[in-house]
Amino acid sequence: MPFVFAQMEAEEQDEAPPSVDQFVYIPAPQFGGARDPVEFSVPPFTGLIEPIEPPQPAPPQPAPAEPEPQRQSLLGRLLGRRPPIRVTATLSFSLQANRQHSQQRHEERRTQLFAAMVPVLKEIGVRRVYCRYDGGNDEGFAWLESMEMRDGARIDGDARRDVRAQAVLHATDLVKRSGAVTDEAFLANLGCDWLCDEWATMLLGNSYGTGEYSMYGAFTVDLDACTITDDTNADPVVQNITIAE
Repeated sequence: MPFVFAQMEAEEQDEAPPSVDQFVYIPAPQFGGARDPVEFSVPPFTGLIEPIEPPQPAPPQPAPAEPEPQRQSLLGRLLGRRPPIRVTATLSFSLQANRQHSQQRHEERRTQLFAAMVPVLKEIGVRRVYCRYDGGNDEGFAWLESMEMRDGARIDGDARRDVRAQAVLHATDLVKRSGAVTDEAFLANLGCDWLCDEWATMLLGNSYGTGEYSMYGAFTVDLDACTITDDTNADPVVQNITIAE
């Protein structure tokens, strides 16, 4: 997990943003995430069907009917026994099934995204990807910070944007040639920051950033080994939260 500042520990009257020394690093497993390095798979590309969407909550289920008490026998009434209550075990099978289906669909689309984008990044010479993340209260955010090429060069700044554009163009062309996608919104959203967000979710959990805290961090993705490793010494570089200098 990232460097975390728990807001519940702050005094209510103190509205100043936290300083760097108030953040504490918490390993991902202790915060509901996975033990790194987290592995992911890159299957052969077969075409993406639709854009990735977060798992949707299932609609609320009606409350179960009140259980009816069993009729008491004559012997039971004479002995002063209380009539037994018949309990109906009503499990929300439909609710659980909807959640599982939504999660399965999300994982399938994530795998399809990896199948389209990771080989393209490797083809244009990217060896490792360094992503940052931050957030808190409502949502977590992840974005591409830099890329390490196979010749050892570090790509960031303007060069990073050029490589990102090149990767998206290659992947978009691959998707179009597959004939599997006609959704222009998907093609418009296809990009490296989307990849970073999916990798962050695999490392930190689906609800990273949703809690009474502020957090920041970074991780490295090895495209050859298909692993995600959290950076335990990440610099406090943020985009969506404020840290006092």
